[in-house]
Amino acid sequence: MTDEPSILLTNDDGIDATGIRVLAEALSVLGDVTVVAPTEDKSGVGRKRSWEGVAIEEHDLGYAVDGTPVDAVVAGVVALDREFDVVVSGCNSGPNVGTHVLGRSGTVGAAIEAGFLGLPAIAVSMYDRDELLPEEPLPSDFEVAAEATQFLLPRLDEGPFADADYLNVNAPADVEGPPMRLTRPSTAYALGGRIEDGRVELHDTFWRELSAGDVPDGVDTDRRACVDGEVSVSPLSVPRADVVHAGQVVEEFDARP
Repeated sequence: MTDEPSILLTNDDGIDATGIRVLAEALSVLGDVTVVAPTEDKSGVGRKRSWEGVAIEEHDLGYAVDGTPVDAVVAGVVALDREFDVVVSGCNSGPNVGTHVLGRSGTVGAAIEAGFLGLPAIAVSMYDRDELLPEEPLPSDFEVAAEATQFLLPRLDEGPFADADYLNVNAPADVEGPPMRLTRPSTAYALGGRIEDGRVELHDTFWRELSAGDVPDGVDTDRRACVDGEVSVSPLSVPRADVVHAGQVVEEFDARP
């Protein structure tokens, strides 16, 4: 990473969210920050991208894109007349942990898109163990997340981070001086459901366990780190794992009309 990197900052909570403003200020001491973010909340859209053009307009923080977080990354990297060294996505209000969340989160989706475009990235989220999805977070709630991002960004090409395409970071809002732990996304996932009055009611035990502070995960997982009040850092790669024996012809297959 260069001494003064050019940083593209986006999010999925919308350009007017508190978390992105805190990160913009924190990252401005490290390099040149350009904000390109959705005009409104686009949480949970994953890597959805608009196939037609999206509106973009100047904003007091940078540029507001009438689209998804991935649209914002593409607009910044491909359309703006500047080159970026790194993409940061966040800070999200609420955690992004678990393998099943990686494909759903707009925050993480933006970081994955950056990886496909050849740029290192950090997806950063804030969690509050008492209220996982705080409705009106304060700027102070994002302080640890901002400090963690400041620490990690200059080190993306060092040590355990060097081989990663992006880092998925989850930092507590309610812990003073927490440790930072390298983690893997939790693979725990279970749903319960029933049909009642014409509606399918789903019960996600993953989040219930996290809220209760009672999870079966080991200390090497992101969900356990959140329960323990730690900063979780998962170094991840963009491509999916290759299928064993990819390229081999399946001789036994016999398609008949």
